Amino acid sequence: MQYVGETTRALKTRLREHLGRINKPKPLETLLYQHFKRTGHSVNNVTIQPVEKIIYDPSTTKTTKKAILQETELKWIKLLQTPFPLGLNDNIYHKGNISRMPDYDVYQKLFGIRKRKYRSHGKRKNGNLRRKSLASKKINTSLKVLADILETRGRHDMMSFLSSLPLPVKVKLDDEANRFYHKSHQFYQAALLTRCYTEHAIRPKVDSEIDHKRYFIKIPFINKGIEFIDLPSIFRDRSVASSLPVYFQNKTLPIICYKYNKPIRNTLFNFNELVSDPDIHANTPDS
Repeated sequence: MQYVGETTRALKTRLREHLGRINKPKPLETLLYQHFKRTGHSVNNVTIQPVEKIIYDPSTTKTTKKAILQETELKWIKLLQTPFPLGLNDNIYHKGNISRMPDYDVYQKLFGIRKRKYRSHGKRKNGNLRRKSLASKKINTSLKVLADILETRGRHDMMSFLSSLPLPVKVKLDDEANRFYHKSHQFYQAALLTRCYTEHAIRPKVDSEIDHKRYFIKIPFINKGIEFIDLPSIFRDRSVASSLPVYFQNKTLPIICYKYNKPIRNTLFNFNELVSDPDIHANTPDS
């Protein structure tokens, strides 16, 4: 069972609080602590894992920080599927204690999964065309197929093919790629690329500060005519964006800046050396 929580203090301090409340002799009403009162449950089985660290802007108010913290907690509750009865999260942001709501549908309210509507046999239709087409093809891809694509058509075609596969096939390929660790094996390169892709495709990624870093493109400033060229619009063009490989993770537009040439005064008059340490007495006229 999993539980997602948020805290503004040190992680070890919050963990000690949880362990202390679990070991209390009196019964607790919280769903998390009731779980450890059952037979066969012990604090020795507890493990803790940080998933995201939020970095606030210095001008952010306490109210905004609290809202961001709760929204982030709700995001990971949905991502890891830890609300009651799937996990140990009971008090959901903007929802309350869902364990006290017998009619609360977790799948529809939190995950947006609608129950299947009743249809007669004559009018039943499958609206998900992509899933239907993939199911009819019965994709049975192995690491050997990826290795053949890598050898004949190159790395780009292999990664594009891998990214187009459904998630269950990617999980199967990830398990198969973990068996090849020797560089002498003929499937080693294909397995290495597969593991690099599935590490981010089938597992939740934890954002870090470097993920939100903006990149710059420096262009030499030839003349003022370059300012009339709208370079950012070229990067936003659909034809340019569609040409990017589908497995690229960072698609943030770079910031265009200009690199100016040295001014002519440094070349002709040596301006910096002249004004750095002037000798007033040596240059003062006698009369």
